[in-house]
Amino acid sequence: MSRLKLTIALVSFCCLFLFACATKVSATTNMVVVSSLATQPNLQQSITHTLRTNPNLALSDIRVQVKNGEVDLYGKAQTGFERALAQKFLENMDGVKIIRNKIDII
Repeated sequence: MSRLKLTIALVSFCCLFLFACATKVSATTNMVVVSSLATQPNLQQSITHTLRTNPNLALSDIRVQVKNGEVDLYGKAQTGFERALAQKFLENMDGVKIIRNKIDII
């Protein structure tokens, strides 16, 4: 009897796991606060290069605005996961204080 319960529990867990993997990720976070120091033009170039050359991102029309370490991201992403991933890549960059993710999902 306990093997039957264990089997049912294992199958249920696998079904829930597969369901969770199949659902879309929704990136509803708009702003992240982090801190460091870097110059504004170099930071903008570095951020743009990081986002455009990353093979995990397929962002179109990516635009980056930097002012006093505050980064605004504009553009279009295929999924919420790509949108969140773009923000995640920038969180540990030197000079980034605040990230405002304004990337649209198409």
